[in-house]
Amino acid sequence: MKKMVNLFFMLFLFVACDKEEPAPGPPGTKPKIFEKTWSTRIYEAPLENVSTRNAYQYGEVYIVAGDDWAHPDPSLFAYDTKSGKLKWKWTPTGRIQEPATVLAGQDQFLILLSRKGVIGFDISKQALLWEIVFADEGCVGGNGVVIYGEDVYFTKHILNREGPETYYRANLVSGEVQKIYTVDIHQWWTPSLSPPSFWIDPESKDTLMIFLNGKSKSLHTPLESPTDLLAVNLRTKKLVLKVDNCMEVPTNLGSPPVIFENSVLFGGDWSIYCIGLPLGNVKWRTQLPGLQKVGNFNRTGLLLEANRVYVNPDVFGIGCLDAVSGSVLWYNNKTAANCTPKMLIQKDVLITTSVGLGKICFFDSKCGHLLHEEYSPRTFHTDVCYDEKTDMYFVQDFAEAIGFKMNKQ
Repeated sequence: MKKMVNLFFMLFLFVACDKEEPAPGPPGTKPKIFEKTWSTRIYEAPLENVSTRNAYQYGEVYIVAGDDWAHPDPSLFAYDTKSGKLKWKWTPTGRIQEPATVLAGQDQFLILLSRKGVIGFDISKQALLWEIVFADEGCVGGNGVVIYGEDVYFTKHILNREGPETYYRANLVSGEVQKIYTVDIHQWWTPSLSPPSFWIDPESKDTLMIFLNGKSKSLHTPLESPTDLLAVNLRTKKLVLKVDNCMEVPTNLGSPPVIFENSVLFGGDWSIYCIGLPLGNVKWRTQLPGLQKVGNFNRTGLLLEANRVYVNPDVFGIGCLDAVSGSVLWYNNKTAANCTPKMLIQKDVLITTSVGLGKICFFDSKCGHLLHEEYSPRTFHTDVCYDEKTDMYFVQDFAEAIGFKMNKQ
């Protein structure tokens, strides 16, 4: 009996060892970080679409502005976020028939800024709410527009810029306008004002409108044209702070400075600055490595995330600073040149488009490692927008609106 058991056991082992192992499956492949979901030509004709470097996503639509170059068109184009199909096209019905150079949105309200004026638009109703025509006062629009609370803030100046520049605010819904503050020519320095940021004084509870003035003077080069920092009390409409020549050369006047706690952060020459509020004292100045002694921050605004500030000069390089101390946490000088106004962080990934490289760049926001570059032969030229509901991203190149997914590696 014992021999029978041993024989059976040996036969079992023989059969088990002789059994063919299943062939291993193909190695798993990670999905590409950039996964295009749809792309749609903005025009049927083979024309480039060059206008604003902003776009706006609301509800189920991604909205881009019409062409301002080869085929001027003042319309807005709204694409379905899931399919990419053109959902509707709206052409302004008022006096302003000019493609928007800046878009700014809050909920269903969209603001269109052009050289000729400002338009308030209701996306949900696809209707013109109001318009402010600059030509009525012989003026043109300034560097940008900002929505703060229930108001829209913008500037205008005379056509040749040889005169003062004035801040206005208009109610987001009604368009009712108020004049806020005028910066005059001083000793032949002509003002050029940035869009503002806002800070609430913890003691007085008053709101200060904070902005930069990149001054210019006839026969003076940019290297001889310093920048001032100013703050105006919105309640009294009085100037309460002026830091003369806070920078040696002009700054990025297309984006507002960044407010961090009781400080204002901005960049414009070869450095990032932190100035304390309300006194105007310089808390720190960080000179970034490898930058020439000229204006380096003329396009992309700073991005604040917790106590980190992300910076992106015109030339190669993108970095992250500690907003408290100004110390450089990381700096990647291999890519990301000549970028669009806004950067975006999602899932610990820093996303920015690079017009100069024709790419969307994806970085690890914690260490600055380049994760992926997505190239377009027509070059991406708007900010990347994100829709939390569909977990999708949207961008525009010179011909198409594009929707994509991001697969975190």
